[in-house]
Amino acid sequence: MLVRHNTKLLEQAIDLQVKRSAIPTLQAEAAAHDMIARANAFRRMATGAAIAVAAVGIGVGVWLVFDRDRSVNQPEPPIAQKELSNPNENQPKETKKPEDRILRDGAIAEEGKTDKSPPIEQPTLPPADPANPDTFDFVKFANRQVTYAGSTWQLESGHHFDSEKAPTWDSAWCYTRRLANTGVEVQVSLVNRASPTSKPQAPVSSIETLASVGLDDNSARELASHCLWLDEASFATSDFNMDQERKDAATAAEELFVQDGWDAIGNDLPGMPAWNVSLEQCQAQCEADRSCLALTYDKKHAACFMKGNGSILVRNPDAVMAAKGAIKANLQYSSLVFAKDTVVIGGAYANVRSSYADCVVACAADQRCLGFNFDGPNKMCAMLDSVTSSSPFKGVTSSVKATRS
Repeated sequence: MLVRHNTKLLEQAIDLQVKRSAIPTLQAEAAAHDMIARANAFRRMATGAAIAVAAVGIGVGVWLVFDRDRSVNQPEPPIAQKELSNPNENQPKETKKPEDRILRDGAIAEEGKTDKSPPIEQPTLPPADPANPDTFDFVKFANRQVTYAGSTWQLESGHHFDSEKAPTWDSAWCYTRRLANTGVEVQVSLVNRASPTSKPQAPVSSIETLASVGLDDNSARELASHCLWLDEASFATSDFNMDQERKDAATAAEELFVQDGWDAIGNDLPGMPAWNVSLEQCQAQCEADRSCLALTYDKKHAACFMKGNGSILVRNPDAVMAAKGAIKANLQYSSLVFAKDTVVIGGAYANVRSSYADCVVACAADQRCLGFNFDGPNKMCAMLDSVTSSSPFKGVTSSVKATRS
């Protein structure tokens, strides 16, 4: 009995020792299960975060492609719902078996993908532009084609807006393009409008630029009166403003200066001469006519010759010449001395059919020409490069330069 009792005690001791030795194994197994559960939970958290970031990226891409309006409601990011707590969570830990603890820890790990992980920061989307965005600092044009002085002119009126939604433009201008006498196309500024309510200013381009396309201040203002405006405004030539310097230049260009004893050759206006008028009347008529730039008054016959231009002046004691300031710089004083019913003997280098005025101008402008003979009945002009003598000859008007050698 004693032996059998001791054997039983020994068996119990061995069984107890085996169980004690199994405790570390169970603990290691529980720890391994716990680590596996936490790894699975972390993987689920990472997958959820990646899906959220991808959803945000897709949303931003769709916004950039379609330029969605701010008023369109953006979809809310998905929010994971919290799982219900384990009903055994409130039980004392010491009463649970290792298997129960592993299962409970696994449930907590699954909840951690929404509860214990740090919140995902949503990127701030840039504000979406409206469906019709405003445009800033732009110009609208109004075009018109007009016929003026026998030519076709294309007028361009530009209107500057601060923005597309501005109620009206803030400044405007009108210009035209024309082939100048130099063969180069130039832009001619006709009129500026500083605001819709201010008085327009015209002309804008210089006198030289206007002259290169056949315009002057007056004709440029007339052309500017045909410009088309977006506010449907219309202006007469008298409505335009000019700066003081331009006004002074315009006044000087219209004033006549007089030279007694000189005759402006050629360029007579249609219908000339005007007979039985005084010199004062002749001047007043020229000042009132914009096409008149010069005149010659024949004192002997009280005749007025208004001219569209002036170039060559010759001495004539019976004549008075007057010219506007606009062409004063272009006048050339010739030394030709004239004789009627007289022929000049010399060497002729040109013999052409022309008018008397054209013959005088041609010889005066040619340095080679020292004199000419004009055969009135036959309308022939003989230009001479040498002069030896002269003799009477009815019907021929001749001239020689006083500076001939």
